[in-house]
Amino acid sequence: MSTREATFEDRLLDELRPMVAQARPRPAPRRRLALGGVAVAGLAAVAATGTAVLHDGPAFAVERDPDGAVRVSIFDYRDPDGLRQRLAAFGVRAAVDFLPPGKVCREPRADYVPRDRMPLAMVDFSPLDGNQNYFRVHPEYLGPEQTFVYAVQVDRDHHEQRFMIRVANGPVAPCTQVPGRIGTPA
Repeated sequence: MSTREATFEDRLLDELRPMVAQARPRPAPRRRLALGGVAVAGLAAVAATGTAVLHDGPAFAVERDPDGAVRVSIFDYRDPDGLRQRLAAFGVRAAVDFLPPGKVCREPRADYVPRDRMPLAMVDFSPLDGNQNYFRVHPEYLGPEQTFVYAVQVDRDHHEQRFMIRVANGPVAPCTQVPGRIGTPA
C-alpha cells in the first residue's frame, strides 16, 4: 500500500486477513447458507467454502446483542424487504438488495459517506472457526438521517458470495439491476 491514507476497504482487509489465514474448511451445516469465507466490504470477496442450501425455515434472524449491536443471520437470500423491515424495527434504517450473479445496482443511487471515513467498527463478522454465520451492525455509528446499505451477490452454483456495505447520507434510491460484479470498479 502506498503512503496515502488507507481507505475503508484497505483498513477492513488488514483487520480481516489474520482471521482468513486461520480459517479451515469445514462441512457446511445443513439448512444454512454456508459462509465459510469472509468478504471485505466494497472491493473484495472470498468464495464460500460450503454449499448453498435452500431451506424451508425463516430466511433470516435479527436480534439485539447485550452490547446494543444488531446481530443479523441470513439463512437464505430470498427476502430483502423483510430483512430491511426487521432492521428498521431495531432502529437501523437500511437498503438491502440480494442480487443474482453478474448483476449490481446502478450507481450512484445515494450520497455515500466516503469510504475512507466509514468507521471500521460499524460492522463485525462471526468468527470463521465457528458454526454460526452472522454479522453485527453497531447502530451507534449511523447518524439519524443515514442509511446502512447492504448489497449481496449470491452465486449458488459456484458457492460464492460477494457483498458491499456502505453508509448513505439520507435515503437510497431503489436498485436498478445492471450487469456487473460487486467489487469490480465501474
